[in-house]
Amino acid sequence: MSKLSERLTSRAAELNISQTDLAARVEMSQPSISDLFAGLTASPRKWREIAKVLQIDEKEMLTLIQDAISEAGKTQRVPRSISNATAYLEEHHEPNGTIDPAPVSILSGKPVRMLPVLGEAVGGADGQYAFNGQILDYVACPPSLANVPNAYAVWIDGESMYPRYKSGELVYVHPGKPARRGDDVIVQIRPHEEDMPPRGFVKELVGYVGDKLVLKQYNPDSKIEFPRDDVISIHPITFSGKY
Repeated sequence: MSKLSERLTSRAAELNISQTDLAARVEMSQPSISDLFAGLTASPRKWREIAKVLQIDEKEMLTLIQDAISEAGKTQRVPRSISNATAYLEEHHEPNGTIDPAPVSILSGKPVRMLPVLGEAVGGADGQYAFNGQILDYVACPPSLANVPNAYAVWIDGESMYPRYKSGELVYVHPGKPARRGDDVIVQIRPHEEDMPPRGFVKELVGYVGDKLVLKQYNPDSKIEFPRDDVISIHPITFSGKY
């Protein structure tokens, strides 16, 4: 167990805060919090919220996260919020100018459109996501999606689509393009409860069979079915990248 896991566990115990309660307070899934406490992940995107609830100083929290990431090697993806905060603490310089944060294309000289990274990975063998409208990050928009309204990206979580996609890989989505049989897609399914966000799945589209939507995953090799009436949307993945 890393020092980060030990610190989080001890503070939660001291404050009598359960993992379920913490997950609810910071609007994360309970499995994600459980992985953090167990040392399976070291870079929560809502680290500031977690630190505030557990009454841990932000500098201390960043130090613990950095140590945990170093121990994990290169297997951990570092959210921009952490890397930016770390860089700021290392520099300790007061700003003396204003810089446009939007990246600029070296070819056109124009600002590059940024795409939102949507959805909260909630783990599980089926690679499920919760599309609660939360924006996890922004990434530069590829040229093929530059004029596509509502295009977005999603981080792959879990191994259900391995070796097609690896955990931590970024996939880019074209919500206006019709999906075809054999396409890799992000499917949004109605939640089990009305007040919950839609469920999302990254799978291969097999198609509709009667009143069922059939999807395929690779690991383990199996098919998943959903009632046609529960399907909210099917968006094709245009391509993917490591980050």
